[in-house]
Amino acid sequence: MGEQQTYHDPLLELLVEQGFLTGEQMEDIAAEHAETGKPVRNMVVDRGLIEGDALLEVIAGYMGTHVVNLPALDIPPDIIHRIPASVARMYNIVPVSMTDSSVELAVCDVINPQVMDELMFVLTSDVTFVVAREDDVRACINQFYGDDSAAVNDMLSALEGEISEAGDLSLVDENDEQGLEEAAGSTPVIRFVNLVLYQAVNDRASDIHFEPFEKEFRIRYRVDGALYEMAPPPRRLALPLISRVKVMSGLNIAERRLPQDGRIQITVGGRAIDLRVSTLPTQFGESVVLRVLDQSNVSLTIENLGMPDDVYTKFTNDIKKPNGIVIVTGPTGSGKTTTLYSGLKRVNTIDRKLLTAEEPVEYDIDGIMQVPVKESVGNSFARILRAFLRQDPDIMMIGEIRDIETAQIAVQASLTGHLVFSTLHTNDAAGAVTRLIDMGIEPFLISSTLEAVLGQRLVRMVCDKCKTPYTPEQDVLDMLGMSRQDIGDRPFFYGAGCSACNDTGYHGRRGLYEYLSVTEPIRRLINERQPTIVIRDKAIQLGMISMRQHGVQCLLDGYTTVDEVVKYT
Repeated sequence: MGEQQTYHDPLLELLVEQGFLTGEQMEDIAAEHAETGKPVRNMVVDRGLIEGDALLEVIAGYMGTHVVNLPALDIPPDIIHRIPASVARMYNIVPVSMTDSSVELAVCDVINPQVMDELMFVLTSDVTFVVAREDDVRACINQFYGDDSAAVNDMLSALEGEISEAGDLSLVDENDEQGLEEAAGSTPVIRFVNLVLYQAVNDRASDIHFEPFEKEFRIRYRVDGALYEMAPPPRRLALPLISRVKVMSGLNIAERRLPQDGRIQITVGGRAIDLRVSTLPTQFGESVVLRVLDQSNVSLTIENLGMPDDVYTKFTNDIKKPNGIVIVTGPTGSGKTTTLYSGLKRVNTIDRKLLTAEEPVEYDIDGIMQVPVKESVGNSFARILRAFLRQDPDIMMIGEIRDIETAQIAVQASLTGHLVFSTLHTNDAAGAVTRLIDMGIEPFLISSTLEAVLGQRLVRMVCDKCKTPYTPEQDVLDMLGMSRQDIGDRPFFYGAGCSACNDTGYHGRRGLYEYLSVTEPIRRLINERQPTIVIRDKAIQLGMISMRQHGVQCLLDGYTTVDEVVKYT
């Protein structure tokens, strides 16, 4: 997404040409679009720069077509069936008429040439367009193609049919590069991959796994930290489907012996989605994992992280300090990077220079120099950090402190007047101190540079739609270290399971936090090389609320379940 500052949506340039926007407004909207992924057409209407219907006329004029009132059209069933539901949903289109050689589609946005080519290919016919309101297009898609969940299963069976007709896909020899590329570019394979991406984004998945085994090929999603499997495609499709993902991410499809990394940028149902792709050669083929970075879904503000008030106050004060080290700690997937980005965004003002070293860069933020770490070319954290110190920064973020060299440079940077943000993989906030000592950093250096450690976990939230109260048994309270008096007459909650949460009982996640401020008493303990437990007890004595206590508070407030709190704290 890095080059988006200079790229302008054709619609924006058109609105400037026609006098609806100034050049400055265009730059402003383009920047917000690059950062949030919000559709440009929604932004110009929301800001009151142009009426919704007038905008449709502009889009239609640009595309050389006209605006239609979709609900008033009587579209025959054979025309509706001309387009598979997966295609209608993926591209946000509704067929309105057809001739022998072409289909006329209703759209609500400017269609770029690449999407037009894809549509012609996937529908195997020429396409022409008319323009309609976005709400009408969505309503028609739901009316004609049914509910999402039902639609996905229907689409899978329809695609199975198509794929068996194109039966030669599975016979491609894995060493025949051209044959593989053709199979990966065949209509059913493209549709299938689009469908998988569409469903994953719709279900708010954070990762998509394509996993070939000896006798089966599995596709799984991670939603709110838990993995779910979708209806598995036939094993013979593993090669063409994985090759298709590699083609989309610009990877070498002939190279199947070495891991590769790539990136895909797509629009799914009108939202800009960034996918990080990683391939891993296994015994039975390549395993591919896609990390979904939905720019429109991520609001990198500290207020949205769900911190308790005292943690929020301390964190926002500590990140304004002129120098020192602030560490966020927790296991993989506990939201450490999101917390650091939110902090960076808060301190990203015109009078400060910010540099980050990340492996890889997850979100692009305007005004921050972000450097990807690439060990393979010798561009390690330590090497980048040494270069950083010559770049006159005020604030530096290090993706992770993983060795003594990186830790030493972080300490040195802090001592020379820089504020350093970083992460560590430890179980709790106090563990970060001992981890640094174990790495070989002198305790007096840690005590004089470390400002604070924020420990965090992500727990799943109870689904609002099927939230059910109950009174906990005594053994549950014992496990949490609570008594009946502590909870009074407040119930605990669990999710019974409904269509909104895919029968999981959970929807979304929130953070559990503990904040260790390195005050004078804690500094003394660090200098004495005291073990984690002593530092932790002292911090709690000085007022630190532990992650377990925050979890129990979230239980009493009805946000999460006993299982989640016990599992993560």
